[in-house]
Amino acid sequence: MTRKPIYLQRDSAAMPKVDGQSISESYGWARFPETHERISYGRFRNVYLYINEKCQLRCGHCYMGDRLERALTMPMSEVEKALLFWRRMGGSKLTILGGEATLHPHFVDIVRLAKAIGYEKVILTTNGLKSAVRRLEQLSVDNFTYVQVSLDGGSSNTHDQVRGDGMFDIAWETTKWLAERGFDTRIICTVNRKNMADCLSLLPLAQAAGVSLVKYHVFSGIGNGNDKDGIQGEDWLVDPLSWIKFCERLEEEKSKWSPQIWYQPTYALRSQLAKYVEQGYQGCIGRTMDRISIFPDGRAYICSYLFDTKLNYATWKDGEFEINRGPNEVELFCRTLMQGQCGGCKETACMGGCPAETLALGGPSCGAHEEVVPICRLWKSDI
Repeated sequence: MTRKPIYLQRDSAAMPKVDGQSISESYGWARFPETHERISYGRFRNVYLYINEKCQLRCGHCYMGDRLERALTMPMSEVEKALLFWRRMGGSKLTILGGEATLHPHFVDIVRLAKAIGYEKVILTTNGLKSAVRRLEQLSVDNFTYVQVSLDGGSSNTHDQVRGDGMFDIAWETTKWLAERGFDTRIICTVNRKNMADCLSLLPLAQAAGVSLVKYHVFSGIGNGNDKDGIQGEDWLVDPLSWIKFCERLEEEKSKWSPQIWYQPTYALRSQLAKYVEQGYQGCIGRTMDRISIFPDGRAYICSYLFDTKLNYATWKDGEFEINRGPNEVELFCRTLMQGQCGGCKETACMGGCPAETLALGGPSCGAHEEVVPICRLWKSDI
């Protein structure tokens, strides 16, 4: 069905400027569909822009790792060019991240610019500390599609073990503050072996506060989670069968609570694959060019599970986009089209498995469990 386009009417004199041109002059896509149809995959539809690497916390699971120590900030001029470039490339859903993105000196301007350019969805992920509230007070509900706060467990006993003493109470107050002011407020929870038993406690809290959605994903084991300090690693990693059971428990919980529940399957039993394929799963998201992540140092990745490597897809610098001509993640993705990661793919629906998993963890999950098939870690199941 063809939708009649609507055109954005803007005062060009009041528009933000890039290289002396107003957005209306330099950007030709000043229209968008009346409704944004949901598609399974699309060219760089999801843009993840890391505007800084600065953060007040050093969370035990943070995939940013040593980037937090160098604390780079993307200059505003580069942010402007990146927003325009990736919108032209097909981006429609923008997620603003850090570090802690609200610490960027031009955070408020960046959010407003993204909306002016025409991103249909603008999303913020935040640690929910008081500095974030001070920035968000300058913005309105209309500036965001939703704001998601990171909460790693339903109490200070678990959240603070990951993020530091006293952090749960502050983040929870921010979550309630956002919901009370009408923001579409969501919770994102990273599940590890230590906090797994407490993570479902977020559901009654979320319902009482008016949170619209709780999303769960599994501890990745990269960045700060790679056990370099002997703290995490094996103690925090969730084995495939335990994660599958946790996701099955989420399925059981879905009818009990008003907040929507999302999770990333990551692993599935062979008997479950048909269900995920029916929901739109098409294998490794890296090969579909659905998403791009851009860092302040210019590296751009398709798969966030490869952030610890130099296999970035491209480099972004001074407003120029250059494909990485050295070892590149796309070669890794495409290799599995010809040979499964387990050496003899036992189920074609996995479409070669997860090549990034093999690189990060030293082997495929399906090699250790006869019934387990790896699911792309970036694909979310909406239950």
